[in-house]
Amino acid sequence: MKRDETAQFKLDILPLQPAMQRMAESLLGNEEDAADVVQDCFVSLWEEREKLRRVVNREAWCITLVKRRCADVLRKRKPTVEIDERTMALAEEQSRDDEERLRIALQMVDRLPERQATVVRLKHFDSADTDHIAKAMHITPGNVYTLLSRAYSSLKQMILEYENR
Repeated sequence: MKRDETAQFKLDILPLQPAMQRMAESLLGNEEDAADVVQDCFVSLWEEREKLRRVVNREAWCITLVKRRCADVLRKRKPTVEIDERTMALAEEQSRDDEERLRIALQMVDRLPERQATVVRLKHFDSADTDHIAKAMHITPGNVYTLLSRAYSSLKQMILEYENR
C-alpha cells in the first residue's frame, strides 16, 4: 500500500512542481525562497495525502497552498530600504516641509474663533471623539459637528488665501 501511495503521489502531484515553482517565484521574487516554499508544500501535501485524494482540482489546491505559504513568508520578511545620501537629503527636506506645514496649520487654527479652535484641537490633535468633545465643552454632539463644519470652512478659506499669495 505504501508503494501505491508513493507512486500515485509522484504521478499526481510531482508534475505540478514547475507551476508551483513559477507561482512562488513570481510572488517572492527569489528562486531559493520559492524552492523552499515549494518543498515545504510538498511535505504538507504528503502529510495530507488522505485529504488530497478527495480534492477534485489538485492543481488549484497546490497553487493555493503555494500562495498561502508565500504570503506567510512575505509577512515574516522585514522591509528593507537602502538609504543613500540623496534619500537622506530628501527625507530631511520632507521633514522640514512637514514641520513648516504643521506650524502654518497651527497658526491658522489659532486664528479661528475660540470654540472652533478648541473643537479642532480636541478632534485632530488630541484624537478625541465627538461625544468626548461634547462633554468636555458642555455642548451637544450636533453642536460639535456644527463648530467643526464652520472651522473647516474657515480653514479652507485661509488655505486658499495662503496658496494664492
